[in-house]
Amino acid sequence: MQDDSGSTSAVTLFAPSSATIADIDASITVVASILASLSGAVLITTRIRYKWVPDSPVPAGGSTPITRTGIFFFSTGSSTPDALISIPAIKDSVIETSGPGAGVRIDLSNADVTAFASAVVDNGFSNPFADVFELLFAAYLQSRV
Repeated sequence: MQDDSGSTSAVTLFAPSSATIADIDASITVVASILASLSGAVLITTRIRYKWVPDSPVPAGGSTPITRTGIFFFSTGSSTPDALISIPAIKDSVIETSGPGAGVRIDLSNADVTAFASAVVDNGFSNPFADVFELLFAAYLQSRV
């Protein structure tokens, strides 16, 4: 939502996981019409985000700390800025072990890395500005302490 000064804020609502996108979108329309009578701000955008929580918690499969983050840089086309995806607890098996990038650069030829990049590109994921990811061109290890 945005006020007359241009400042923005968000209203967060949670829908049941059994609801379809169409159901959620219809509910957003109803709530948006009610928000107009509650707030002096205007609705400028809506976003539907799915979160999934397993029925039974699954223990982590390794001892990689959550702060060891992989930063994956994707091209979004020649006229739009590049974008990134960060993945926590990156495994040692995807980090280069020799050459100038040893210990820091993520191996773009690693089978797990190429599978991830293909899944991101093939499924049309994008940055927050709807610029679709086209190509993974670099990836590095970053410590988020």
